[in-house]
Amino acid sequence: MASALRDWLVLTRGSNLPTVWSNVLAGWLVGTHARVVSMPNDEGWTLRPEDPAWESLLALLAAVSLTYVGGMILNDAFDAEWDAERRSSRPIPSGRVRRADAFAAGFAALALGWLGTFLSAPDETRRQAGLFAGALAAAVLVYDRWHKGRAFAPVVMGLCRALLPFLGMLVAGWPIGRPPVLPEDIAFTKTDAVLWLHALTLWALTFSITVVARHEAGPGRPPRWAEAMLYLLPLPLIFVSEWPVWSAGWCLVYWVWIFASSRRHPLPEGVGARVADRLASFPLIDAFVYGNLVVLHLYGLRKVKVVHPEMAAFLWAGLLLALLTPVLSVLLTLRLRRSIPQT
Repeated sequence: MASALRDWLVLTRGSNLPTVWSNVLAGWLVGTHARVVSMPNDEGWTLRPEDPAWESLLALLAAVSLTYVGGMILNDAFDAEWDAERRSSRPIPSGRVRRADAFAAGFAALALGWLGTFLSAPDETRRQAGLFAGALAAAVLVYDRWHKGRAFAPVVMGLCRALLPFLGMLVAGWPIGRPPVLPEDIAFTKTDAVLWLHALTLWALTFSITVVARHEAGPGRPPRWAEAMLYLLPLPLIFVSEWPVWSAGWCLVYWVWIFASSRRHPLPEGVGARVADRLASFPLIDAFVYGNLVVLHLYGLRKVKVVHPEMAAFLWAGLLLALLTPVLSVLLTLRLRRSIPQT
């Protein structure tokens, strides 16, 4: 029984789930604070805030977890013949998990993930959430079915990550396409730029990781441009941040993480370990998004004379999430990967 569970966990690559949650939470926090703390002047801080719908966040995290797990299982199911020639110890080609069972579980998880995302969104954004969740499921299926030897595969895989913050924002009740949400004096005017650049950066990081990962079980060395690209990715997010010092600090942490990983795992033998470390770095990119939120929270908690008690509690909760999520997500990923391989 324990052995069978272990085989299914290997198929899911479940150790990467904290990075998925972090991507989603970044969008959810932006959307929630845009909706709950959107106000014309300081009088708004004295009002009782709208319900932040924490239960919807939990439902969304469960739904995207199913989508991710389903996609990973289907990846192995579609690759069973290729793995039989090159990685025969994998659960499916070794016979420990039936390929038909993997297909059934993968498609079921993918369908439940779409349904859960759709139902977790409020009425005003449910249609958009369904469309974005459908796009995510379609991208997962296209990648799983046709990624071997296809030049477009890294592009599609990047889309799978880039869509996650948008799902968080939609389930928070903030439609995609609204203008900047707060006036200049509340330091939130660059919300849209941060949101779209964040998604683009997640896409580019995933693209680079996928290009490198192609050499994990094959010949040759990853292209140098894919490694160099990693260091350039976060720079645009610094320039759109309302708190550049915050973003620059996290950029330095990210650079040190990538550099140390490259030193620990020289090529070509270290491809797999490098890919695993790159996957663990996603929350470090998400941390850039939280700078504007921290500014807003501190403004409300320290500069405004009268704040509604429930508004203050909401701001403290958001502040703690913004400060702790990147660190805890990375640490949890590193802990889980001791038991469940990331690749």
